[in-house]
Amino acid sequence: MRFVTASLKVDYLRPTPIDGELEVRGEIVEVKPRKVTVSLSLSAHGEVCARGHMIAVRLPDSAAGQQ
Repeated sequence: MRFVTASLKVDYLRPTPIDGELEVRGEIVEVKPRKVTVSLSLSAHGEVCARGHMIAVRLPDSAAGQQ
């Protein structure tokens, strides 16, 4: 299955440092036949720097072979 991002909302909570590893975590909130909603967070040094909400839409099977 392939998905594309239909919507992405990001709330920036604090500056994100560039001197270390970043951790992105996602949690599936809702699954429908063509749509998945995911809650996201971006952390650096153990502190959440941004939170997001994404809606992904499934591509039709016929589009999976096209590039």
